[in-house]
Amino acid sequence: MTLAKTVKAKLRSGRIETMGMSLTWNVRKADKPIRKVDPTLGKPPFRLNIGPGGKWDKPDDSWLAVDIDPDRGDVVVNFQQFESFPLADGTVDAIYASHVFEHISMYRIGRVMAECHRVMMPGGVLRIIVPNPEVSIREYIAGNDSFPLFAKRRERAARLWGEDWTLFECLKGDFVSQNGQPDLLGEELAHQNAWDFEAMKAALSRAGFDPDKVTRSDFQTSHSPHFGFEGTYVSEANEKERSLYVEAVR
Repeated sequence: MTLAKTVKAKLRSGRIETMGMSLTWNVRKADKPIRKVDPTLGKPPFRLNIGPGGKWDKPDDSWLAVDIDPDRGDVVVNFQQFESFPLADGTVDAIYASHVFEHISMYRIGRVMAECHRVMMPGGVLRIIVPNPEVSIREYIAGNDSFPLFAKRRERAARLWGEDWTLFECLKGDFVSQNGQPDLLGEELAHQNAWDFEAMKAALSRAGFDPDKVTRSDFQTSHSPHFGFEGTYVSEANEKERSLYVEAVR
């Protein structure tokens, strides 16, 4: 053991003996998130749709909407202050998160992913759909003004703010963008995170998922039978030309 590691171990132990003297002190352990189970949510197995939006209809009562909006959420969560889901370990067999993880701070998303891993039962599937910045970067480098996503962002900037956006400003929306719920989130940014597939696989692995069970997916293609609603209503998940689809099996 190196000297640095020895010193750290002694400091964590709360006791050092040196020159015939013994020094002790209280060591404060890191606080663990307080996990409260909400019995009003029903009985497992549960299925979670994180940030489903107002146009999603629950397939059945096993599904719980997770949202910051109390008018939409069965589980009301502000992910910028997130600690845990109010569910017991291993009680969820499907989690759907379409174009929502990019809205969670890069400093908080690890906790969210770890909680997804904790509440999922073996064989459960976490399906994540996020913007694919690789596509936007490629179209930016190619100078493609007609890329539909860039055209959409340019039109919105002109309509809302009277601004004529450059191609790079259109690209920038994949990484930072204005929050569309100021009444609930104040001045928080909307997009605060981004991944390619390898980065998503690494993040899920750190959260506890087996990297060999993290795979690239596609629109309306899944390891789980529970996501049949995908593509049946207006959603960014349907914009397959600019989305990254990933699934992690617990």
